[in-house]
Amino acid sequence: MRKSGLVVAILVILTGCVSSKQARTVTPGGFLGESASLLQKGQKGEEALLVYQKPGTDWPSYDKVILEPVAIWNEKPSTLPPQDLADYQNLVDSFQRTLSDKLAKSYALTDAPAAGAFRMKAAIVNGRQANTTLKVAKVIAPYAGFADALWTFITGKPAFTGEVSLEYMITDSMTGELLAAGADRRVGGNQLGKGTVSDWGDVQNILTYWSDLAVYRLCVNRAAPDCRRPSAGVLEVK
Repeated sequence: MRKSGLVVAILVILTGCVSSKQARTVTPGGFLGESASLLQKGQKGEEALLVYQKPGTDWPSYDKVILEPVAIWNEKPSTLPPQDLADYQNLVDSFQRTLSDKLAKSYALTDAPAAGAFRMKAAIVNGRQANTTLKVAKVIAPYAGFADALWTFITGKPAFTGEVSLEYMITDSMTGELLAAGADRRVGGNQLGKGTVSDWGDVQNILTYWSDLAVYRLCVNRAAPDCRRPSAGVLEVK
């Protein structure tokens, strides 16, 4: 009876947590180049942490997109073992496919510059794995909730969770003119559902959220109906 009660209590705790949250700050890692100087603070809950949009851009006139391969950037040389590097690359490749599939619902995908086509470039920056063993342990350990809340207050990130940053640029495919750019950073939450009990689970959830956010922002920019704001909320615990 005690064991079943403990399990129920843990599930109640877990289902009250989100899968990821926006970090407090982000520092562009170099992918944006000189465009980083144009970035300004984004609207909370609607944008990346830092954003730029060219005033007066006729977004509805764009009906095609060139999606460049998503790059991996790191401030320091990676010290990850080969298998972890391979897993990280697989996540980024999956993000590329997911973003492409979602964009294809509203735009024609193309490989060549053309009128009405924008070019999208993105880089995944400084991906960090979660420590899933300690992430689980802190949930069931006595007084862990208070300690984790204090750690989150100080650092802006729950203890032992993963994190990753994103930088992106959107340019006119014909002229190369910068239409939009941004930088964002998200951290994992305390959710221990199906997608977050692997070391890269937090990063995977964050990349999924960003693919939805990109589609949402483009939808809003072109004033399309029924734009669906993405959610980084609770995952089903299994």
